[in-house]
Amino acid sequence: MELLSELRSRIEIADGLAALAQAQDAHDWKVVAGFFLPNATYTHPGGTLVGVDAIVDRIVRALDRLDASQHLVGSIVTRLDEEGAASVAHFQALHVRVGTVGGDLYTIGGSYADRWVQTDDGWRIASRTQTYQWREGNRDVIAAPSE
Repeated sequence: MELLSELRSRIEIADGLAALAQAQDAHDWKVVAGFFLPNATYTHPGGTLVGVDAIVDRIVRALDRLDASQHLVGSIVTRLDEEGAASVAHFQALHVRVGTVGGDLYTIGGSYADRWVQTDDGWRIASRTQTYQWREGNRDVIAAPSE
């Protein structure tokens, strides 16, 4: 792969990770959906989701009830190969729900391991594995409200 093409791809993937995080925090679900292939998989500590609709639905359910969230993404390492690219990025996800008994803030630190495919519309995530390394604060902030 030509150096300029490789650098362009690495920048586009890093920008995509940041833009996806910002879209989640802005609740721009259409933009979030656009970063995943239609048949993408998303493995997280609670299980595996298949398809962009299931992925976006989980993200909406996790973030929509919060007063604010901030997903910070960094320490990005990307490797390009014949099939596309693989990236690993660390994240810190801050979740705020004002008035939660026990405290308003819950923070998760972890990583995203993504498999990317280049499409006519740019780089898209074919699979994501989310891993938690640590958690701090009041878990009730992200808990589903009881019915």
